[in-house]
Amino acid sequence: MTTFNKFIIVLTLISTNVLSVKAQTPRIDIKVKGLYPEGTVYDAKVGKFYVSSVIDGTIGVVDAQGNYSKFYEDKNLKSTYGMKIDPKKGLLWVCVSDGNYSKHSDSSTYKKMGRVIAVDLKTGKKQKDIDLAKLFEGKHFINDLTLDKEGNLFITDSFSPVIYKVDAKGVASVFAQSDLWKGEDIGLNGIAFHAGGFLLVDDGRAGVLYKVDINNPENITRVKIDQFFPGADGLLLNDQDQLILIQNKSVDKVFQLESTDNWQTAKVKAATAATDRFQQPSTATQANGKVFVLNSKLNELADPTKKPSPEFSLQEVVLKSTD
Repeated sequence: MTTFNKFIIVLTLISTNVLSVKAQTPRIDIKVKGLYPEGTVYDAKVGKFYVSSVIDGTIGVVDAQGNYSKFYEDKNLKSTYGMKIDPKKGLLWVCVSDGNYSKHSDSSTYKKMGRVIAVDLKTGKKQKDIDLAKLFEGKHFINDLTLDKEGNLFITDSFSPVIYKVDAKGVASVFAQSDLWKGEDIGLNGIAFHAGGFLLVDDGRAGVLYKVDINNPENITRVKIDQFFPGADGLLLNDQDQLILIQNKSVDKVFQLESTDNWQTAKVKAATAATDRFQQPSTATQANGKVFVLNSKLNELADPTKKPSPEFSLQEVVLKSTD
């Protein structure tokens, strides 16, 4: 091979790399080594994001430039996952478990702990700590939650086939239970409240979406969609007829589902491009009219040969029509 030909090959590789980088959507880089965040929510009042940590259970806050600081820390939290803000009470609700990769894990809590906590957004002090694991016998992984208009929380357990409820007074109960949700590995995951009086919840194991009636939780129906989403994770209703669904398990894409019949059926209307290169995306939040997804990189933790990642990111979602 001539020197000239070698030069052309190198130039082509460099050009290809530059193009792929430019093709990515904007990101807010969080340069905290080994953080491995899973949950995020945007606080419009202060213009910052909150992020969780699977590794050490800390709750952090990130500004638009990616600057990170710890907001709440307690090693007894083991791992923190999904989070939501109750704007009326000024509380940050966070899912807490010892489901997989916590550095604080021990035999008394591993796959046994299941809690939700509430932290005051102004003081940074914990206001509530509710044990959900005692409500249902089995393994536990409290993964995600949503909030209705009355201040009731609905929470998924990825290791048990149940959705919990914590009412506005702080009383916890099993809200819904179904054999449809039984199985090994991570099951129920993302959850969203719909103003029509129901919940939408995905099952990452089966790759499907369910509709659960708020007033009759035994009324559970599978939303008919012409494709499956193995590794379905976070959900975000950005419109009553438009749902953001995040899929990881090496697919690493974000989909926009649309329903015209009150979520009896739905279809994929748009999706992110492969060139956006999401990295084990987990949960989403809206900030200033845009949707941002957290690149958790949790897949790295399954490989003991990998060194802790030096940074993570919140990446803007740009959807392209599939029609």
